[in-house]
Amino acid sequence: MLLDLDGTLYKEDTPLPGAMALVRRLVAEGRKIAFISNSTQSPQRVAARVKAMGVDLSPDLFHTASEAAADYVLERFGSAARVFNCATEGMAELLEGRVTWVHEEHEKCDIVLAGNPQGKFATVPRMRIALRLIWNGAICAGLCADRVYPSPAGIEIGSGAMTWMFAYAANVEPIFFGKPQRSFFENLCRRLEVDSERCVLVGDNLHADIGGGKAMGMRTILTLTGVARRGDLVGIEGEFRPDWVVEDLREL
Repeated sequence: MLLDLDGTLYKEDTPLPGAMALVRRLVAEGRKIAFISNSTQSPQRVAARVKAMGVDLSPDLFHTASEAAADYVLERFGSAARVFNCATEGMAELLEGRVTWVHEEHEKCDIVLAGNPQGKFATVPRMRIALRLIWNGAICAGLCADRVYPSPAGIEIGSGAMTWMFAYAANVEPIFFGKPQRSFFENLCRRLEVDSERCVLVGDNLHADIGGGKAMGMRTILTLTGVARRGDLVGIEGEFRPDWVVEDLREL
């Protein structure tokens, strides 16, 4: 069972109804589980967040977009990677000591990692450097393709939107790492040693969760505690139509 996090298990730092009880039951039954997120934080930080809500789980069970990005960088370029971080502290933590950080626009750069503009490393001066590095040939890479994400203040610009801004300006095609990218789910299933057709994915986003899971042959469950509302299902067929819909995780 693959469980999305924000909007499915919790909102901000508050567990959603039935979420932690479901996790405890799955653990007690010995089921193979993983927690998936387009979070730009490291799995360690996300695990600590869940622990603060009352469930202590290994960081190995958490699979984030930032982790997928770090894996790609190391597999593609190895320890010789030259990286510009226009994303988050999570990326810095995951790659610190494993790559060479680029700081100026005149330096050689293999890949620019873009997150949302709220990130510590996504200041306006750094955005200028990122654009010029991409213009000069660095790969334009977004941690995830999310156009927006919810915050306590309302809808915010997502990693996908910011990445496409760089890509449009530099006239290049970007790459992405999180949900609903097929590579995200393929690598996850490989690590878990499971067939995707034997997975059930629970999430709150019709595109990132339901669409991503169904493309892999997974069964999908939409919970109405996050992004999607019941009205969004009107006329939805095929790749974005969940197999089941629940009001919240108490129904599971």
